[in-house]
Amino acid sequence: MRSGPTIKDIARAVGVTPATVSYVLSQNPRQSISAQTRQKVLEAARELGYVPNGAAKVLRNAPSYCVGVAIEKELMLSRFSMVLQGIRDRLEGEGYNLMLCSFGQRHGIYPDYINNTLERRIDGVIFMGKDNTGPTPEAEELIARYHLPFVLYDCGYTGRPYSTVELDYEQAGFDMADSMLAGGARRLLYLRPDADNYQEQQREAGVRRALAARPDVTLQVMCTDTTRDMVRYTPQDRLGLGIELKADEGVARFLAGQVIPALAEFAPHDGVITSWGVYAPLLYSLLAQAGKSLQIGALSDMLVSGMLQGRIKVCRMPGYQAGVECARLLLARLAGDETPQTRTLPMPLGNPAMYF
Repeated sequence: MRSGPTIKDIARAVGVTPATVSYVLSQNPRQSISAQTRQKVLEAARELGYVPNGAAKVLRNAPSYCVGVAIEKELMLSRFSMVLQGIRDRLEGEGYNLMLCSFGQRHGIYPDYINNTLERRIDGVIFMGKDNTGPTPEAEELIARYHLPFVLYDCGYTGRPYSTVELDYEQAGFDMADSMLAGGARRLLYLRPDADNYQEQQREAGVRRALAARPDVTLQVMCTDTTRDMVRYTPQDRLGLGIELKADEGVARFLAGQVIPALAEFAPHDGVITSWGVYAPLLYSLLAQAGKSLQIGALSDMLVSGMLQGRIKVCRMPGYQAGVECARLLLARLAGDETPQTRTLPMPLGNPAMYF
């Protein structure tokens, strides 16, 4: 029984020969095919849901015992390298190897992590997208159609045909604000990037929830236009001597010119909560220069110098545990459990990690 459209079906839909379709789908560089024809073939292949012949055997082939990790993260950051470590440790314990997969379309009409799964090079995928974005709608349709084992990490998606591992940003925001209230704060400033994604929405919602029953506490929210391009590594970090992130001069000017003046009336027991960890050490330094001492907390983890240990509170990122959970959920899918599951992990308060 046929499991899907063939090259002949695509050729018939476009009005070209099967050979032409084969040349396009195999990206044969030796054949001169017009851009218009190439585009028509690719569009028809996508619309018909074509996958290579080998992929039609996906349910009959023996497992590869290899899992793909589609990742577009900076692996020099411990929050992501530890996720990968957790994935590897859990899967290797079950006899699986890992393959890092690309998001590009270098070997077919679909992203490589999809092609690798359909063609049985890998048995399933753990997906860690750039800026916490998930798979494209086209990829999701293929995941659902072919029941591909798939786990998504840290995107805040619900109602999808795959399992997810999420971080509890909302509770982290609540816990940080609540700890500052317990420390006597009557004024809080919440500093966040001007970004409308679910992480920022959840973090701010948690801060506001902590203050909902405290009309005596004032909350001020300030947004910066910081982008990830404005956060960089110091040169020595690339040599492996530490992974300290630093903000560029534009962020420093914003903090000095707008945030510090806004804190002029804050008392020592009041506090500042920053969404991104990179703001916190710089803010501490600027406050010290101004002769002020406040409670400072960051809703993400960071590395700091020894002098800041105990002076800044953070929400610890559960990187290793998150990787283990991603692997556990994928193993469940590989064992035949196709019920999507969501695991939400806490981000406990603690001291930032220290570099030397």
